[in-house]
Amino acid sequence: MSVELKDRHVVVTGGAGALGQAVTGLLLQVGASCSVPCYSKKEMDEAPFDRGEHVFMEAGVDLADEKQAGHFYAEAVDRLGPLWASVHLAGGFGMGNIENTGAEAFRGQWSLNTLTCYNSCRAAVRHMRQTGEGGRIVNVASRPALEPRQGKGMPAYTAAKAAVAALTQALGAELAGDGILVNAVAPSVIDTPQNRTDMPEADYETWPKPREIARQILWLASPNNRVTRGAVVPVYGKS
Repeated sequence: MSVELKDRHVVVTGGAGALGQAVTGLLLQVGASCSVPCYSKKEMDEAPFDRGEHVFMEAGVDLADEKQAGHFYAEAVDRLGPLWASVHLAGGFGMGNIENTGAEAFRGQWSLNTLTCYNSCRAAVRHMRQTGEGGRIVNVASRPALEPRQGKGMPAYTAAKAAVAALTQALGAELAGDGILVNAVAPSVIDTPQNRTDMPEADYETWPKPREIARQILWLASPNNRVTRGAVVPVYGKS
């Protein structure tokens, strides 16, 4: 089944990252317009997208700040039109056992992974409800979020991503009546250059590739998905 998002507007948080570039690139290929908030100007400048009528990017956006998140979504809608979907890839990994992970580090993981997702969901819902046509939200949890024992040595990260999974399921029920279908994917280790550098002895062939995960996200974010909501879909590859 082919997926088409011609003339549909999609926000992709974290859209300049390794997975984000795959997702944004695939969305543009199927006709979507994409808005991408970036934390830094460097991140924005290095993104391989031509900014034109189908791409809006803005640097200096801290999605953990509710006002900044809301402002970006409002600006994106002004630039590219009504919002159909919002894909939330912004976040980051944090290793560290309980003894070496204090409250400040825990709050950092919560802010980076959970609060950015919450603020983005909230802003997206506000704009989707204004259209009256429903929409799609796709979050990114992680394998430890579904299998917490996999989170040995990274309890703060595991807890933050588990909260993303719980938020997805709660919103999946809350927003179904509005025609807004909320789902998430839960990757294992993704095959990115940074992960290869950090884990040089690993078997990269078993890791899911960014474009493979992007295809799953694309389907969940598309009008083709008519019934799936509240799902946290494992995307583990062979790992």
